[in-house]
Amino acid sequence: MDSDRLAWWDSVGESRRLVEPGPRRPRPNHCRRGEVGVRVSGRVLAAVLVAALACGGCDGRAVEPDDPQPVGDGPEVRFSASVEVGERAVHVRYELTNTSGEPLTVFNRVPSYTPSGGLDTPDPGAVYVVGSTLDGRVQIAKRVFPRPDTDRMTWAMTPRVAATVVAAGVSVGEEFDVPLPLTRRHPYGEDFGDGPIALPDPVRDVVFCLGVARQAEVARYAGPVDGPSPVADEISLPHLSIVTDRQHLSCSAPARL
Repeated sequence: MDSDRLAWWDSVGESRRLVEPGPRRPRPNHCRRGEVGVRVSGRVLAAVLVAALACGGCDGRAVEPDDPQPVGDGPEVRFSASVEVGERAVHVRYELTNTSGEPLTVFNRVPSYTPSGGLDTPDPGAVYVVGSTLDGRVQIAKRVFPRPDTDRMTWAMTPRVAATVVAAGVSVGEEFDVPLPLTRRHPYGEDFGDGPIALPDPVRDVVFCLGVARQAEVARYAGPVDGPSPVADEISLPHLSIVTDRQHLSCSAPARL
């Protein structure tokens, strides 16, 4: 059983022990993208300088992990979104219509910023905020994230996000404000073992992204939603790669910040 599935059974209460990390693996070389292979000894110095300039995250700062790529093609949807930057907040408006002909799971019920009574009750105004692979871009999101690939941290419980099951031909939409300045928020926290991860500085632009998956592909991982008054069409799913493998993101155009 792989670590994701072990964490899944932990999250539904089959086991309460801390998930221990597997065998230690060599830490990835984050400078690998900037490496330049050189066979002519006279060019070694120039190659080293190029590698140093091209290497992101080599100054010891923790960096945002790469976004995982989903398996297969995404379901057919009609998606529209606007992101407007004001003086005190970023205003987001979106609508997604299921045009696929089958039920979809939309990961749009992010837990409240302040859990009540230990419950991760969904809050329509709550979002995740993370950096992007593009320099200076921040992603405001309602989506699922994978467990960080690290041997320096363990999590006793797997965080979850609530989702809405959207029938064929049905639309779902929201409108909300995200306060400025933007603050990073990730379901697994700010430190994955290499130090706190910060948002880009400066932030140049911002996008909104919404995660969606075919209900048939993620239903077996679904559980009940925390809260005193559960909604009939809401479920919750774990932040694990077994779910992100099936998640497809719909994103807005970027807005200058």
